[in-house]
Amino acid sequence: MEPTADHFPLTVVGSSPSLPVRLSLAPYAAVPGGFDGAWWPYSRSLVAELPALVEAMDGVGSITRVILGIGLWPEIPHQIPVRGHFVTAGWFVSDHEQHEITLCSYRDGFRTLLIVPPATEPDTAAWLMNTPVPVDGSSTATELLALATARFDMPDR
Repeated sequence: MEPTADHFPLTVVGSSPSLPVRLSLAPYAAVPGGFDGAWWPYSRSLVAELPALVEAMDGVGSITRVILGIGLWPEIPHQIPVRGHFVTAGWFVSDHEQHEITLCSYRDGFRTLLIVPPATEPDTAAWLMNTPVPVDGSSTATELLALATARFDMPDR
């Protein structure tokens, strides 16, 4: 089943006037087994990108840990400073979806986000930021990225 656009409203939370956090969230627990939203970082520097994401997610609980694949991030420190505290980073080399991040909160459980790679074309990224994963979780992050790339790389569009 191909997902449809128009599910997640794009939430742009300002971390700085020049680079807002590109984040799209569904209401909590709205997508059981799927993604809770999408995040489109500007770079592959986790140290530079994660603090703004964590600050933007403060409304859903204090983020204390993140879990992600190492495929997109050339360097992942064990702890990353975020506004007066540290967020612990855990990672997987394989057998974990490389295009997702799980944000863990001591108060509100966890949220899993699709990571839209920084170099993604804007129209492809916009579609990904607004496309839900089917409730049964049948589309992985990699499958969604391939679907979006194929959709927007078609010559007769």
